[in-house]
This record gives sequence, structure tokens and C-alpha cells, in this order.
Amino acid sequence: MTVTLSVSGGLWRHGYTRSMRRQGPLTMRHLTVAVLAVVLVNAQLTWWIIYTLRENRTRLELERATLTATARLAAARVALGMEHARDVLESAVLAGKAPPEPPPPPFQVLVVRDGLSCRAGWVDNSGFLELRIPVPGGCLVASPSPEWLDTLLAPPERFELVAAGSGEIPGATLPAPLFHWVFRPRPSVWEGILSKYRRRIVMVVGEGSFFAVLLLGMMWLLWQTLRREVELERQHQNFLSAITHELKSPLASMKLALETVLRGRAGRDTSMRFLANALQDTERLESLVQKVLEVTRYAPGHRSLELRWSDLGALVQASVDTFSRRATAVGASVTTDIEPGVGAMVDEEAFPIVVSNLLENAVKYGGTPPSVEVTLRLEGHHAVLTVRDNGRGIPEEDMPLVFDRFFRSGDEMTRTTQGTGLGLYLVQQIVSAHRGTVRVRETGPEGTTFEVVLPEARRTEEPG
Repeated sequence: MTVTLSVSGGLWRHGYTRSMRRQGPLTMRHLTVAVLAVVLVNAQLTWWIIYTLRENRTRLELERATLTATARLAAARVALGMEHARDVLESAVLAGKAPPEPPPPPFQVLVVRDGLSCRAGWVDNSGFLELRIPVPGGCLVASPSPEWLDTLLAPPERFELVAAGSGEIPGATLPAPLFHWVFRPRPSVWEGILSKYRRRIVMVVGEGSFFAVLLLGMMWLLWQTLRREVELERQHQNFLSAITHELKSPLASMKLALETVLRGRAGRDTSMRFLANALQDTERLESLVQKVLEVTRYAPGHRSLELRWSDLGALVQASVDTFSRRATAVGASVTTDIEPGVGAMVDEEAFPIVVSNLLENAVKYGGTPPSVEVTLRLEGHHAVLTVRDNGRGIPEEDMPLVFDRFFRSGDEMTRTTQGTGLGLYLVQQIVSAHRGTVRVRETGPEGTTFEVVLPEARRTEEPG
């Protein structure tokens, strides 16, 4: 396994501290409330879209009805004007001779056509409007003045007078014989109404789509969160099983060794070997308890790191030397190639835990026998620390989970390996508190490489 640590160059103020971010647990109560909120918001959104679209359609129908009513009112005004003019002329004929002199308004020309029979009413004579009234011996033909016709046929504001059948804009047909003419809204007025109608539809659809996508995103997040909670619970159960085994095995071994020595069933040399084994089991228990305490101590929100300018090379070398004694006990070999003079802002108490856990992980999952290579380089403004093992690598499906709390790979090799699934999680938390990142750089049948990146590193001999 190879671990790479990159630290950016720069100057740090002495005593700078950085707190780990607090992350609160998600409970089923939170999930239930969130699901109910999503359901209620979805119902409200659906109701709002339907209501708004219906209201928009109703508004269009009302505006259309208003325009149609205005056009019909104008057409009725034309009919009323024509009927009034007819009544005036008929009254004048009944009151005197035909044709009356002078012509009563709004007429300007009156002609009696002898021998012509006709019916009383208005007639469209090749585009000229005439009023015909039967009189003794013929037919009285009356032509209104152009000014009166212009006033009579003047459309309302925002309306126009056009030939019937020209377009689909709503309007009202004029009375006979002007039925081939209609009052209707100007195209610009009608298009403006339709444009507002379409804009409202686009607005509703756009907002509805946005909230629908937002709801889908929330549902996806809830699903992912629920899956993660289920996975975390499974890992937690695995952790309890693992730590129970890790506690039970050394305790049983210690009890057996001490009972054997106290009852005098072993000679001096055998007793010393039993006591040494009991001491080794005690150290194993101490290491386990220490790791659990470290997870609690460096969990988000529980401790602020004290970052100070340190010789990173010396710190890493000291951590490797301390770990080498444990590695030798299990037949593992650790080689180092550390460039001197690499300095960085680190917590001198917390960062060795990172190195120790990565080395422990390399030995635990290394080959037979385990072989670990440690190097440290300063490349530009970054310090690069590598720790390499000769193990079988990490399964591809486990790559996104290696830094999760309580996670242990599910293959048979891992199940038979001691551990609680807290080492790499602790590494990730401490590195994040150093404003850095940690990742698996490469893995395969010949070994695995991790990479940790921290900001601000330089030569220790450079002036501060």
C-alpha cells in the first residue's frame, strides 16, 4: 500500500488552529418529517399548477367574452342607428308628401322611382347603403350622408371594421344588409392577450418544472440518505461484532495465561512466556482502546487541532521508527526514503496517528510477508509521502467506502483480519482537520497507494 501526502508551500502563523466540522446524526424522525414534507409540497405544487392553469384559461375566456360583448354592443349601436334613421324618414313621409322637402337628417338625397315596387328596409346597392320605402305610385329611395355613415360604422377603441371571414379573431357581425362586415379587435390587441396567456403558461410550466426537479432531487437525496443510514447501521453492527471479538480474544488469552501461572502449573521459563503473551495481549487491548478514544477525540466538532510549524520529515521518521517495532513482531519489513528538511503546519500529536494508522493498514493487508515502502519528497510547493504495501489491492466496489466509519471490506481475507474499521476513517478526519484531503491513488494486485494532501509546505531551512 502506498500513501502520498502533499502539503502546499507557504508561511503559516504560529499557533494557528482549525476546528473539525460538526456533523449531526440523521434520525428516522428526520427522515419521516422530510418524507411528509416532500409529500405535502408535492400535493401543494400539483394543486397550484392545476389551479393556475385553470385560472389562466378562465382569464382568457373572460377577456375573449369582454371583447365579443364590446363588438356586439357596437353592432347593436349600428342597428339602432339604422332603425332610428328609418323611423325618421317614415315619419316624414307620413306627415307630408313624398319625397319630403328638405330631406330629413341623416339623408341627403331622396328619389321616387315611379312604377318600382319595393319592401321597406335598408339595401346594399353595390356598396352604397340605401333606405327604400314604398310610396303611392312607386318606391322612395333615400341615400344617407357619408359623414353619418362614417360615424355610424366607426369601430370602438382598439377595434376595427373588416370583411366577415377574415381571420379567427372574435367579433360581431353587423345587421343586414351589412352582414358581410364585422367589428373585431385589432390583431395587435388580440395577439397581446394571447401573448400574455402564453407567457403565463410558460411561467407556470417553468416554475412547476423547477419545483418538480427540486422535489425529485430531494427524493433522491432522501433515498441516498436512507441507503447510507442503512449501510452505516450495518457497518455499526459489524463494528460491534469486530470489537467484541477484539476484546474477547485477548481477555480470554490473558485469563488463561494468568490462571496457569498463578496455579503453578508451569515452570519458570513457561511462566515467563505466558506472562509475555499476557503483556502482548494487554498491549493489543490498549491499542484497541486507544484507537476508539482517538476516534472519539478527533471526531468532527470534538477537538481543535493545534497546528504548528514542524519538521515533517522528522515527524514521519519518528512515527515509522515507533511502528517498526510492531512490524518486526509480525515479520513485516518497513523501508524508508525520507527527504530531510520538509516542513509543514501540523498537529504533532494528531498527525503521527495518521502515519501510524496508514502503516498499520499497510501491514495488515500486505502480502506474505508484508513489505512496506515509505518515501517523502518535496515537489514544488507540495510534500509527498508514500507508503506502499505488497498486498492484493482493494476491490473496486469498496473504493468509495474505504474511509467510511466502521467499514471493512467484505472479502474473506478481510473477514479473517483483525480490525474495527476505524483506522482509515480516523485518518480522513485528521487530514480534513489539517485542511487536507486523502484518497486512494492507485490499487491493484501488486499493492495499494493512498494520497494525503495538506496545504503549505517548504524547506525547514527557508526563512519564516
